[in-house]
Amino acid sequence: MKGKFVEATPRTPRYRSLWSRIRAKWFVRDLVIVSVIALTVFGMLTQVFWFLAARELDGRLLIEIPEGASVRGIATILEENGLVRDTEKFVLATRLLGQTQSLQAGTYEFGPEFSELEVLLALKYGDVAGRHLTVPEGYRASQIAALLESALDIDPAEFMDLVHDPDLMAELGVSAPSLEGFLHPDTYRFRIGTTARWAIVMMVSESRRVFDQRRMAWADSIDMSVLEVLTLASIVESEAMVDRERPRIAAVYHNRLEHGWRLEADPTVRYALGNYRRKLYYSDLDADSPYNTYRNRGLPPGPICSPGVAAIDAVLKPLPGTQDFFFVSNGDGTHTFSRTFDEHIRARNRVSRAREGPVDGEFSLDTAGGQ
Repeated sequence: MKGKFVEATPRTPRYRSLWSRIRAKWFVRDLVIVSVIALTVFGMLTQVFWFLAARELDGRLLIEIPEGASVRGIATILEENGLVRDTEKFVLATRLLGQTQSLQAGTYEFGPEFSELEVLLALKYGDVAGRHLTVPEGYRASQIAALLESALDIDPAEFMDLVHDPDLMAELGVSAPSLEGFLHPDTYRFRIGTTARWAIVMMVSESRRVFDQRRMAWADSIDMSVLEVLTLASIVESEAMVDRERPRIAAVYHNRLEHGWRLEADPTVRYALGNYRRKLYYSDLDADSPYNTYRNRGLPPGPICSPGVAAIDAVLKPLPGTQDFFFVSNGDGTHTFSRTFDEHIRARNRVSRAREGPVDGEFSLDTAGGQ
């Protein structure tokens, strides 16, 4: 078969040589592609980890993002304060995440540990710097003012002026001698830079929220206004030390009101005197004030502190069937309740002996119907 053309087949050496060269080229091409993809993915992951990596500051840092600042302007502020490593990378990440129009102005607080993603999310959601502040049940407006001064540097004098500002009360729909008692006790998150006015609006708004339709219906059922409920609840809040006694203390005061008796509540005398720490003396019970329930019948003009929900509900739902008209402190936070004045006197004497008796002229027992 000399001189005859023989077609190359996979079995021939010539075909195998050609196929090997093709496969080698494909391998090199694939290796280059895979390498490029791997390097790209590695680079992307490196940037992602960089964006997610936790960083630390010495303490906490406050920064101000002005209104109308561009993404690049915001990134520059962040880089100048050490919150991002690279302005361009932060801008790129913001664009890739579609957040260029979402970053909000305000005062922000970061540290001691943070990531650049957390910085971005804080700006996106407007998570501005703030302080959590708990207003305890039974606090007076003056005590709340002191708390706000300590936590937020709010001027207590300005706060108290606003508490008694008739224009602000009208704006908030409160008809009362002041906003005392309408500053609902709760835990609030106040932004850095919160004003005295805004703090008051937040607390009064929470008080209005507490008086939902259900509680308004309860108030209507006992023929009391919101102001009257808060006023009596503030007295109950000031008297009660044990939660379970609130409905019974409220029932005592309801009984006295229904029978036209004076409430004779010690906390109202302390409020009238403006002295909340020292013990009362019999001479104090003659204080000339509409808040002195030893001299005046009915409720005082307004609340004497900020009552909590439990005290409000105790006034709205006092202990049913209670025939008590008196109570006296046992000195351990509990009270002894009495139906008659004679029972009350015996209870007072028993407690006085246990406490070695009051100093001459001192009215040392927290009572309802104390004399």
